[in-house]
Amino acid sequence: MGRNKITPRIEINHDLKNMTGKVLITNLFSTFRGKLLYTQDGKCYFELLENKKYPKYNKCAGQIEYLPERLVITSNFENE
Repeated sequence: MGRNKITPRIEINHDLKNMTGKVLITNLFSTFRGKLLYTQDGKCYFELLENKKYPKYNKCAGQIEYLPERLVITSNFENE
C-alpha cells in the first residue's frame, strides 16, 4: 500500500428515521449545524441552524440543504 492511506468510514447511525429532529455538526453546512428533517431517495434533508460560536453565516439559517445518506450514516449527531 502507498503512503496515502484512506480513513475507513464506519456506519454509526443505522436508522435515520429515528434521527429526525437531531442536530448534525459538520463543515459541509455554511453554519456548521443542521437539523435532520427527513430522508428521501438516498438524500437527507437538513434545515440549517444558527451557530452562536461562529455567527458569520447565520444569515443562511433556515435554508434547506441535503447530504447523501452515505455521508450522514457515518457522521456523529450532536448529543442532547
